[in-house]
Amino acid sequence: MKIPLSQVPVGDCFIQGRKMRKKVADGKALSISGRGRQTTRSVKGDPMVEQRGCELKFLGAGMRKHPETLIQIGDGNILKNDLR
Repeated sequence: MKIPLSQVPVGDCFIQGRKMRKKVADGKALSISGRGRQTTRSVKGDPMVEQRGCELKFLGAGMRKHPETLIQIGDGNILKNDLR
């Protein structure tokens, strides 16, 4: 089902044409190439898009300006060794 891009919440993914993209701000969308390069571009108008669940490569992508929405996995101490 296609909906206008303005109705997609920030941080959710959508398909425009044949590419998967992530909405990062009002009027901006992020796409990731096959090599992992991220590009953020402005979207002209309010195109009709298909909302989808994000792939793992989009996890945390494009959230530099929204640090409160980042996801942390684990306790963050990679040097801790509890195997005694």
